[in-house]
Amino acid sequence: MIQSIKWDGQQITSPGVYSRLPLDDYHRGDICGGPSVSSTTLRQLWDTSPAHAWAHCALNPQRVEEPDGEWRNIGRAAHHLLTAEIGFADLFVIRPETLEGEKWHGNRKECRRWLAQRKRERLTVLTSANVEVIKGMALSIGAFPLVQAGALNGLIERSFMWRDKETGLWLKARPDAIPSDSGDFTDLKTCKSVLHRDLQKSVGDYSYHQQAALVIEGARALDIEANSFTLIWVEKSPPYCVRATQLKDEDIARGMQQNRVALRTFADCLARGVWPGPGDERDDAEYVDLPDWRRKQIDERLRLQLREAA
Repeated sequence: MIQSIKWDGQQITSPGVYSRLPLDDYHRGDICGGPSVSSTTLRQLWDTSPAHAWAHCALNPQRVEEPDGEWRNIGRAAHHLLTAEIGFADLFVIRPETLEGEKWHGNRKECRRWLAQRKRERLTVLTSANVEVIKGMALSIGAFPLVQAGALNGLIERSFMWRDKETGLWLKARPDAIPSDSGDFTDLKTCKSVLHRDLQKSVGDYSYHQQAALVIEGARALDIEANSFTLIWVEKSPPYCVRATQLKDEDIARGMQQNRVALRTFADCLARGVWPGPGDERDDAEYVDLPDWRRKQIDERLRLQLREAA
């Protein structure tokens, strides 16, 4: 049986599975007794550069906050409801259709004041249209056979916290649900399309295999069975189709290697206080060449044009 530690509001100094740890606190740079790193930072570092990762890192006192877009807010809200996390009203609020007897309009000073107050309360604002989208996703998810069979069941609102033996950094992961009767982890993702080619692109663009790898590494570090990782996708617009895809072991292993390289780089940059961009450590200019597809396109057109001119 998995033993959870109820968070006491203090810095976390012991590895474990923590409950009642709000998401905002989970993302804090000082949540642990030393510097902590999540999958988001590791993926940013691998896909971009140390400079890009540090710009948005919670450990950076001058970090740049990434703005929440409408679809990101919908995704967060849907994720919260569909995984049965508690405290929805503590995080989200529905924007009224009318305010002080008049139809809502973003330029009205009363509406701006209302939004400013919700921001101070750290509440994410959803519209009635957003709610309808979330309802559509919820109905589709609820009817999906794998979900009905319990794929998203387990311990929710739990955070893995453990210390990396090699670098000494704290690592953290927050699975949607910790399976209580198997080592088969699942994660809910919202997407534009569940067509196979689009899901492949999403996995590649967002490096979900790295996220899965960190969850599995965390589970094993905390003596929790972890055998597989399945992504359950739901579309963000009608017909709100749902699809389940399991990541291959070889890709999760690849993600673990990427995480290791990124973690070593992060630890080195943190120690030196230097966060280079993609070309900051080169002394000379680099070549940049046309991609192969563009070369072929140009060469074919040149052949046609030269043939016509001959």
